[in-house]
Amino acid sequence: MTDFPQSLSTVAGATAATAATAGGTQSIRRTVSLLRTLVAAQRRGATAAELAARTGLDRSTARRMLQCLVEEDVLVFDNSTRRYHFGHLAYDMGLAASERLDLPQLCKPALARIADDTGDTVFLMIRSGDDAVCADRAVGSYPIKTFIVDVGTRRPLGIGAGSLAMLSALPQEVAELVLANNVPRLGAYTGMNEKRLRAMMREARKQGHVAMDVVDVPGARTVSVPIVTGTGRPVAALSVAAIAMRMTPEREAMVLAVLRREAAGIGRALTARSQRDGQDA
Repeated sequence: MTDFPQSLSTVAGATAATAATAGGTQSIRRTVSLLRTLVAAQRRGATAAELAARTGLDRSTARRMLQCLVEEDVLVFDNSTRRYHFGHLAYDMGLAASERLDLPQLCKPALARIADDTGDTVFLMIRSGDDAVCADRAVGSYPIKTFIVDVGTRRPLGIGAGSLAMLSALPQEVAELVLANNVPRLGAYTGMNEKRLRAMMREARKQGHVAMDVVDVPGARTVSVPIVTGTGRPVAALSVAAIAMRMTPEREAMVLAVLRREAAGIGRALTARSQRDGQDA
């Protein structure tokens, strides 16, 4: 008889612990969703209302979480614009991460090889939240250069070949979240809307790569493949751009083979580095 109440107590305690753990995990996920959304809007920052709307959080909940992040120096709040930006701690965390994984530096030899093998301009696009950022480029020997994007340029995921390659390689549920956040921004790009982007994404998923005429750059064409790690998530993309008349079907196939070779090599290197870091931890 005495064991039964103890069993009930044990079950109740375990249930409470599970609920507390779930609540803690939910809070972390909500915080990360705010930070991820702010990454995409970092150039101009974002208000609490904007962040709440983009993450689906209740405004009061989002505001409390943002205030806590300000108190912990992860974010700063600009009283004049009412917008949040990343703070000193976020900067320090970024520096620490870059020391462990400097992706542009790791990819430099691959970009040089692609430029040598194809003779054209090569671009490295890196995922940053709901955006893609041009992190580096290398120039080939062909006399007509095709600079379709500058290093440092930030675009919504799905705009541009490398950006679309990353978006199409994301798990479907993640891609849907990104699309939901980015649809309001598509109107800034000529001829782009949700219907067209979804069609392009379906085609890229089917092909496993992107080959397209460059938006807003007449007479240019680009081919791109995602860089995927052992986790199956795309972290970057490699693209080659050239004048359209140079990109015959045969040559496009050759460029694609070079890109796939180098993307696979980078993916293996990233996976190996991640495994070594896990062992050293």
